[in-house]
This record gives sequence, C-alpha cells and structure tokens, in this order.
Amino acid sequence: MRWRQLLFGGGAAAIAGAAAYNALAKRDVPELENLIGGDERWFGWRGWQIAYTVRGRGPAVLLVHGVHAAASSYEWRANVHELARAHTVYAIDLLGFGRSSRPNTNYTARLYQALIDDFVEQVIRTPCALVASSLSAAYALVLGARNPGQYPALVVIAPTGLVRLADPPTPGSEVARMAMGAPVLGTAAFNSLVTRASLRRYLEKVYASDACVTEELVDDYYWAAHQPGAKFAPSAFIGGKLNVDVRRPLRSLRQPTLLVWGEQADMTPLDEAHNFLAIKPDLELSVLGPAGDLPHDERAEEFNDVVREFFSRVWSTAAVA
Repeated sequence: MRWRQLLFGGGAAAIAGAAAYNALAKRDVPELENLIGGDERWFGWRGWQIAYTVRGRGPAVLLVHGVHAAASSYEWRANVHELARAHTVYAIDLLGFGRSSRPNTNYTARLYQALIDDFVEQVIRTPCALVASSLSAAYALVLGARNPGQYPALVVIAPTGLVRLADPPTPGSEVARMAMGAPVLGTAAFNSLVTRASLRRYLEKVYASDACVTEELVDDYYWAAHQPGAKFAPSAFIGGKLNVDVRRPLRSLRQPTLLVWGEQADMTPLDEAHNFLAIKPDLELSVLGPAGDLPHDERAEEFNDVVREFFSRVWSTAAVA
C-alpha cells in the first residue's frame, strides 16, 4: 500500500510541477500579430481559420514557410515587400502555425499539400508560383510535379525529401509524438524544447552570422512557440508524420525550378544540393553566402534579386509561348 501511495503521490507532484512550469512558460506571451505587412485576410478551411496576407500586383506568388516549432510567415519579412513590386504576393501561415488555427488534429504531409492546393484553387484562383523552404519546399516539389499548370514556377530553398525527412514514421518516432501530445507532461516536454535559450541555440545554428540572432528575433520565435496549441503540429513533425519522399516527383518536374541554398548551411548542408541535381540536372542552382539555412533572410537582397530575375524569365517565356 505504501509504495502505491508514494507512486501516486510522486506522480501527482510531477503533474502539478509540470502544470506550474507550463503556466510560467506562457506568462506574458502576447497574441501574434501580422509583422510582415500587406492586407490581413482569413481562409476558412475544413472548419479552421488560415491566416494569410496579400501585397502587390502582378503574377501570383505564394510564400510557404518552413516547418519547425516556431514557424510562421514571419520568415518572409525581408522578402515580401521587394517581391511585391512586380507580383501579387501571398504569405500563408500553415495550419498549426503562426496566426492560423492550431487544432489537435492529425497533421500529415498530405494535409499540408491539400491545404496549399485548396488555398491556391479557392483563394488565389490563378496559376501561381510557389516559393517554399525546407520541408515545405518538398511539398512544393510534390505539388509542382502533380499539377505543373497550376504551379508554373517553383523556388525551393534547401528542400528536404532526399537525404532527410523522407522516410515514413517509425514506431519510436510515433511514441515520441504521442508522449509530446500528453496534456500536461507532454506540454511541459515541448516547453522545455522551446525555451529562449534553446531557440537562441537553434537560431545560431541556422544563421551563418550570430549577429542575425537578435533579442527581438528570439522573442518573436518564443511567442510563436508558446501560443495555445503550439505543440500539436511540431509533435507530428517529431513523429515523422510530415515527411515526404520527393525522388519520384523530382524526376517528373516540367516547369522551371530554382534551387536556392545557403553556402554555410548547417542543418541542410550544401552538399545535399548535389543530390537534387543528380536526379534533376536541369534544376537551376543559386548558392548564397555567407548564409546558413535561411538564405532568403540572411542574404535577402541577393535572394530577392535572384528570384525576381528568375520570375522575369519565366513570365517572359510564358508570354511568348
């Protein structure tokens, strides 16, 4: 009897401690605001609200942020204004991230591909160039291969799907996802991964220059990672449920595709670009440096110039054809 009392008493204390930690972690965390400008709008999708912004005039471009614990369209803050000089630029917060709904649902790669497809068909309603980074860039490759008429040009920044984040979930990763999904202890585990110190270390890995990692940036990432429901989509990522293999779609791409990489990328090293070129030699490759895994932010001026020039050629060719 005594060991049961100790066990249950210790468990209760652990849960109480975790609950207190969770309350402390979300203290003084504001509701996210639109920090990239443009017209703020909402897309009702499957009963949830998807936040997005629109800016500029011209051929449509959709910006899709990467997937991590603090992801949002804020990733494109250095690109929206310049790209909107010649394009209608849409920047979306994927389900589970940014200012969009963050439900406790079954997040999968197919879910996100369906969201992007439906957004383009129902909101943009015209052929649209996709610009996406990391795991979302892998989704862009799949969508582009499936419907080249809908996506006449692709810009993919350090995509996954070949060397990493290509395999289906394993039993171990599923256990990790379920543990993270637990109401109190799982939330505490997630919060321990997204402390300001942890986010700063992450940012110092993805930027080549530590000067990019300002207190303001750390705060923005911290707030994004501590919104209600913030753990659910990253838990699916940890569980491998968002992975996608792009080998077959990559081979079948027909539209112009620009591959962008940071010369000093740490999490997705530049060597991985050669794997994409080995499968699809006619990809255009632009290497920006010094830059880490977010070259579109760290070398924003060069990135914007390269992408504008790429789109200019794409639209000119389309007009002639």
